[in-house]
Amino acid sequence: MPRINADSVAEHVAQQRAAVLEAAVHLFTERGFAEVSLGDIAGEVGLARNSLYRYVPDKVHLLVEWFRAAVPRTIADWEAAVSGNDPAPDRLTRWAHCYLEWARSPEHQLVAPLIDSLDNLAPDVREEVAALHRSMLDVVARTVAEAGVPENEVPATVHLLSGIVLGAARAEGVDVRRPVLREEFRHGVMEDRALRRRLDRAIVAIVS
Repeated sequence: MPRINADSVAEHVAQQRAAVLEAAVHLFTERGFAEVSLGDIAGEVGLARNSLYRYVPDKVHLLVEWFRAAVPRTIADWEAAVSGNDPAPDRLTRWAHCYLEWARSPEHQLVAPLIDSLDNLAPDVREEVAALHRSMLDVVARTVAEAGVPENEVPATVHLLSGIVLGAARAEGVDVRRPVLREEFRHGVMEDRALRRRLDRAIVAIVS
């Protein structure tokens, strides 16, 4: 057993799992998910590859761990964006900009391999991932309803708004289905102000 750097075995395991996840996300966003092996992650943390299996069974479960942590942070950002007493369409434009910034980030590119790998996960884990995704969209759905969109049209409207934001990310040079590596992101993805003005108008038009 490796030397314990915590007050208990449970705390040590939690620290190691956190270190493994941090290393995995760093490597995935530096190189791309497909280009990183469990051996690479183990080496980054300073573990033998066999020791890594104590903390995670495979790379896909690391994506699940990342999503579990990312969703609450994203919801907090989205809740802040749609808060306030100004008109719901204005709050939705703030959400759209918030979502666009996340869609442009290297970490967001981990969503695609997670979706592609869902069939390899146990049913309860797939449902957990789906529930986490729904919890994000619930923030948007509530604000769409506050804009006066009929209840039966809210789900489709939320998906339409999300699609438009992802389309804007693509238009700004982000391929949401291909990893945008950190180095590429630092030098290549630029904000298009004219596009964002069009995005704002589209958001308002859809929910008004």
